[in-house]
Amino acid sequence: MILQSLYAYYEKLLEEESDGIPREGYSAVAAAFEVHLDEEGQVSSIIPYVNEKGKPAKRTYIVPEQRKRAGKTIVPYFLCDKAEYLFGESLEMREICRIEMRAEWQKILDRVKENTPEVQALHKFIAWDAEQLTAQLDGILSEDVRASLLGGGFCVLRYAPTGRYMHDDRMLQTAWEGYSQQEQNGAAGEEQMCLMTGEIVPASQIARLHPNIKNVVGAQSSGAAIVSFNIPSFCSYGKEQSYNAPTSKKAADAYGYVLNRLLADPKHRVRFNDTTVVFWVESGQQEEQEFLTCLLQESSEQGGNHIENPDADSIRERVKGAVEGIRKGQRFQDTFDDLNGDAKFYVLGLSPNAARVAIRFWYTGTLKELGAKVWQHYEDLSIVGLNRSPAIREILRELAVGREWGNIPPNMEGQLFRSVMLGGAYSRAVFVQLINRIRADKDNPQKGIYKIGALRAAMLKAYLKRSARLRGDDQLEGELTMGENVESKSVPYHLGRLFACLEKTQANALGQQLNATVRDRFWGAASASPSTVFPRLLNLAQHHVSKDEQWGRYNDDLIQKVMTALPEKLPRRLTLEEQGMFAIGYYHKRESFYTNKKDQ
Repeated sequence: MILQSLYAYYEKLLEEESDGIPREGYSAVAAAFEVHLDEEGQVSSIIPYVNEKGKPAKRTYIVPEQRKRAGKTIVPYFLCDKAEYLFGESLEMREICRIEMRAEWQKILDRVKENTPEVQALHKFIAWDAEQLTAQLDGILSEDVRASLLGGGFCVLRYAPTGRYMHDDRMLQTAWEGYSQQEQNGAAGEEQMCLMTGEIVPASQIARLHPNIKNVVGAQSSGAAIVSFNIPSFCSYGKEQSYNAPTSKKAADAYGYVLNRLLADPKHRVRFNDTTVVFWVESGQQEEQEFLTCLLQESSEQGGNHIENPDADSIRERVKGAVEGIRKGQRFQDTFDDLNGDAKFYVLGLSPNAARVAIRFWYTGTLKELGAKVWQHYEDLSIVGLNRSPAIREILRELAVGREWGNIPPNMEGQLFRSVMLGGAYSRAVFVQLINRIRADKDNPQKGIYKIGALRAAMLKAYLKRSARLRGDDQLEGELTMGENVESKSVPYHLGRLFACLEKTQANALGQQLNATVRDRFWGAASASPSTVFPRLLNLAQHHVSKDEQWGRYNDDLIQKVMTALPEKLPRRLTLEEQGMFAIGYYHKRESFYTNKKDQ
């Protein structure tokens, strides 16, 4: 299903961008050098690609197909290869590579029907011996360029008199296509069905190795296989390697090209800890793709600089303002009525696994289905003080020590993803981790860390509200409102409100510049064992009230109003879920201190 979806996207791209997509028998290759040949086939110059800052860069070209090289196996590529194959011993590299290249290229050049200047130059180039080629290179190479060539990187050939790339010459392309087709059809006999396309192809056209997938965080820089069979127990019926899952070379190259292209595009990928997530929309429409991007990426990742007066009708601004729209009673269909709800989306999670790539998750559906689940997610998150819809990546950061990506506990991203994409219960592991972070963290505005800020309170509310809905607890679901709910029947919730009043009383009496506040010293104990801690805190509050002539009376009245909602005997212990209610009550009450009654 995954590979078939990638292949279908390749075919769509082929229709829309025929000139920029490698067709059958060709590959997209990132080259680092240009090798210029004159009319005598001599190397006149070698140009390394650099960016505007003078740093090494690469340019992508569509060149004759490049099959995967396994280990140190010698496999020459036509018209685009590394320096070892083009120059061999003349650069103190393996001469056997150049010998194999000359033999392969000669077979292809023999198929060219017209002896053009470009073809003549190629014949002469492959005919140079090591000594002649060394003399040419010594005259043109600086030490820096020589070192870069020895370091690797593909080279494309360019005919200097005209400036035309050799791989764009139609006669050379025709010769290559004829040679490639002959190689594929050379072994007559058995035929097999491609499991991706259902086509019946000669056995010689079945891919022995699948393409390497690059840009997966933590995987090998040269790429890792998504399909491979490296242990005998994985194999069946005496078949080896990828012949156990027969896929045509055409289909394998197609899905490999598309997946690598998506992973190389920041608009189609996002990193969650050790998981690289790639996503796309079947329609290819910019607005629908941007909708998916905004859901998964933080605003800083979505490209572009800060816009002072953003377009309120843009997809990005509408996604960011979803929580505001929910407060006004808007639905997904009202906000995104210009999107094609029937367009299919795909989300694929990949993680490194030695020399292979492991599939972490795979979600697909229509934008209408996704929109309904995401809207419910935002509705569950909606809380006073949260004025912007958080991306999934932003939520995950709240679970990490110091909000550092490397500190996110394993599997959290997959669990949260599943809850949002499928509309199921939020993972209890995510909830427990959040409670632990609230208990342990202290406010550090410079790092964007807040013990109980709007997003953390929203996450607690979302977990408890969705859990209550799924188990049919209508009372608790109704009590979890966006703003303060003085009518709530939850004792832990009112204890949290009381704690906020006690903190305010201390701050008004002693000032804001305290080394340790009531919250810093007593949050963990108060939220877990209220009957032990609150009597002491209430006595301390009376001391603060008596000292504060300006706000003492007002704060004492706030405390008394909350106390009327509590039983005479406070609970000895609070469960984790009740601690979540405590935190929400605290947050709601604290926000009410700074919110106009009209806005609540």
